[in-house]
Amino acid sequence: MNIDYQLFKLVNQFAEKSQLLDLFVIYFSKFGPVLFGFVFIWLWFTKKGNPYKNRQLVLFALTIAVVTVGINKMIELSFFRERPFVNYDVNLLSDKAHDDPSFPSNHAGGAFALALTMFWKHRKAGAIFLVFALFMALSRLFIGVHYPLDVTVGALIALSVTLLVIWQQRLFEKPFNWIITTYNKIIGKFSK
Repeated sequence: MNIDYQLFKLVNQFAEKSQLLDLFVIYFSKFGPVLFGFVFIWLWFTKKGNPYKNRQLVLFALTIAVVTVGINKMIELSFFRERPFVNYDVNLLSDKAHDDPSFPSNHAGGAFALALTMFWKHRKAGAIFLVFALFMALSRLFIGVHYPLDVTVGALIALSVTLLVIWQQRLFEKPFNWIITTYNKIIGKFSK
C-alpha cells in the first residue's frame, strides 16, 4: 500500500462514526466554495473600506481561481487518476461518479486560490481563509473522494498561480481598472 492511500485512510477512517460530524463535513465540502464566493460577492458590493481595492481584490481572486481550475482541468484531460472509492473499500459520503477524475482536486485548488488571494491583500482575513481552505482539502479526504496528493497538488497549483499573478500584477491592474470604472459608470447611471 502506498503512502498516499495510508494518509487518505488516516483521515477517512473518521467518517461514518458520527452522523452530526458526517453531515457537517458533507455540507462544508459541498457548499464551502459557495460560502467563499459569497464573501467575494459581498466584497464587491460593500461600502466598507475602499470599494476600488475591494473590487480589485475580487477580480484578482476570480482570475487566480479560474486559472487554477483551468490548469487542473488540463491536467485531468492528460492524466486520469481514479478516485479512492474505485479501488478501495472506503467510507464514502459522496455520490461522485466513478468516471470523474480524482487528480488534482478542483475544490482544494479553488479554495486555496481564493484564500491565498485574500492572504495576499489582507493577512488576518487571509489566515482565516487559509484555515478554511485546509479544512476544505481535508473534507475531500474525509468524504472519500480524493487522495492527499490530489488536494496537495490542487493547493500547489493555486499557490503557483497566485505567485505568478503577484509577480505580474501590473499586467492585470489596467484591465481591472477598466472593468471597475465601467461598472461604476453603469451603476452611477442607474442610481441617478
